Amino acid sequence: MGHRLINPSIFIQEGGLIVKTLSSNNEKIRAHELRHRVFSKELGWVKSENLLEIDNYDRNTIFFGVLDEDRSLLAFLRLILPHNSFMLEKEFALLIDSEYTLRKKRDTVEVSRLCVLPEARNKRLTNNFGIQPITMFLYKGVYHWCMRNSVRYLYLVVEHKIYRLLRAKGFPCKLIGEPVPMPDGVVAVAAIMDWNEFEWLNISKKPMMMRWFTQDQSIQAGERLQRPEVYLQP
Repeated sequence: MGHRLINPSIFIQEGGLIVKTLSSNNEKIRAHELRHRVFSKELGWVKSENLLEIDNYDRNTIFFGVLDEDRSLLAFLRLILPHNSFMLEKEFALLIDSEYTLRKKRDTVEVSRLCVLPEARNKRLTNNFGIQPITMFLYKGVYHWCMRNSVRYLYLVVEHKIYRLLRAKGFPCKLIGEPVPMPDGVVAVAAIMDWNEFEWLNISKKPMMMRWFTQDQSIQAGERLQRPEVYLQP
């Protein structure tokens, strides 16, 4: 299955912070270092060598990061493209309902390895639209990338409490299986989110947040927001 990217790069600068796609070797090394610090050293979920957390899913994925004015990496996530195996197909297959068919089409990606530098977890982005945690800025970068590349659906695996928090913040995630306690005691869930539903929901319920979220978006995304009913077909 091919996955031709129309515009693979994102760069948005606000309030002294930058959210962007990470493409250089130096940026990717810093991402692997941050992942090692969080997933290996802090959480103990995976083992990593040479202070770099790297796995087989890193090939042909899109890296995103939030950087400060000194270009230090504060937060990270990656998108796994549909022509690759999703982590949901292997590591987290037990989280999917047996009757659910995983979507593997060009308009669908999987979010994974979301992490924030411990010292930056209380950092906020302040602008005319309010105060946002840096994870929201990270999601904004992902949204703009998805709009530019006609990606509508996101799969994700998160703690159940994070799933509830995402829904409260306006991300209409839907479970695709029951919550499952993991070996370390964390209750994990698998979910899917539709960006079209996100737009439709928040234009009316969170208009200020939506105005900020869609700032600097592509013409294509702007056209969609003017007539969202066109994009809510099953």
